[in-house]
Formats: sequence, C-alpha cells, structure tokens
Amino acid sequence: MAHSTTYRSLLLLCAVACLICASSGQTICKSQNFTGKIFQNCLDLPVLDAFLHWTYSPSNGTLDIAYRATPGSTGGWVAWAINPTATGMVGSQAIVGYVVSGKVNVLTANLSSYQLSMQNESLSFPVSNLAGQLSGKDIILFATLTLPTKNSTVNLVWQTGPVSGGAPSIHPVTGVNLQSKKTQDLLSGQNTTTSGGDQNTTASGGGQNNTTSGGVSKIRRKNLTFLANSFLFDLIVLLSVLAFYMI
Repeated sequence: MAHSTTYRSLLLLCAVACLICASSGQTICKSQNFTGKIFQNCLDLPVLDAFLHWTYSPSNGTLDIAYRATPGSTGGWVAWAINPTATGMVGSQAIVGYVVSGKVNVLTANLSSYQLSMQNESLSFPVSNLAGQLSGKDIILFATLTLPTKNSTVNLVWQTGPVSGGAPSIHPVTGVNLQSKKTQDLLSGQNTTTSGGDQNTTASGGGQNNTTSGGVSKIRRKNLTFLANSFLFDLIVLLSVLAFYMI
C-alpha cells in the first residue's frame, strides 16, 4: 500500500510538471484584455517585457494598436514606433507614454536622432485616438494609424527609458535596448525577420521569408510547439489514468 501511494504521488507530480511545461509555451498576450477593445492579433515582443495587439485593415491602411510594456525603471517611459524607411530607431514615428500625476501622458515623436523629444511632433502619417492607461506597473498605449502604403510588412521599434526632470530622457544603449526592433507582417500575424543586436535585417521574397536571426523558421517553431504541447497533453492523460487505477 505504501509503494502504491508513493507511485501515485509521483505520477501526480509528473502530471502537474507537464501542465506547467505546457502552459509556459503559451503566449502571454492572449491573456491580456482591454475594456471595450478587441484586437485580431497579438504578439509577445521578444525583449523589454512588451506586448503588441493590433487590427489591420488593408483596404484603407488603418492600423489600430494597443502597446503594453513595463517601464525599465520606476516612473520611466515606454514607446512604440513604426519606421517607414529603415529598421532602426532613427526615422521612427513613435508614440510615447509616461506617467504624470498618476495619469499616462501620451505624445508623438518623429525621431530624427537618438534624443527623444519632450514635445508633441507631427508624424509622417496620420495618427488618432491616442490614449494611455496604467495596469499595475505597466503602461498601455492606444492609437489608430493610417499607414501611407498598402504594404502590410512594417518595421517595428519599441523602447523603454527613464524620466528625468518630469520628461523622458535617453534610454540605455546596451543589451536588450539595442535589440528592440523587428519586421512584422500585419496581415498574417507572422514575424518576417527579427534583428539580432544592433544589426539591420531585411525581408526577402516580398516580406514572406518567415525567418529569424537564429535561422529557424517561425512557422517551424510554431509547429514544433504544437507537437510538443500535444505530446504533453497525451502524457498528462496517461499519467492521470495510471494514477487513478493505482488508488
């Protein structure tokens, strides 16, 4: 009887471990919700604890977004941008948010240099419905953009940094702060390329090569994740049945 109880406990522990492993492979953004807003796609951005939700209408180039990120320091700022001409920060058309007196102040910035402006600037494309809110330590930015072309592949840039003297100041220029850029297909919801370090990357084949800097196909990675989760589910069922019959 003692051996049976021990085996049953081990099987249950294995089942719990499998559940934890399976849940760890799920995207965090799918668990995030916004009052009165529903988006068709979402993405866990690879660095800086940031998430992007969006709905894209190719007929008129309208892009509705919610960008959620944790400031790198207490009271810091967050920013999300599209760069129409390159894959880096310079040239990006940015939406910036930081907290003033308990509320999120939202501004737009045309980044012609690495110095973030403290004033609202006109972007190279129309932007409306700007709003910001707090969720715990996170800042959430909302906006509607009208993109100038019907090309659904865009260069994304996102960033976090400190606030000094009540205004955003320059972000760190090392580590993950130099990796926060990628090329994204808004229609498919798939990555087209991911930059590594501070090197520019470009998409080939009309933006449909679906490769990452590690050389591993994004679609292949998703398929492998699906197979692994399916295997873990089957294993959980098997362990649960064995534990039941050993009671």
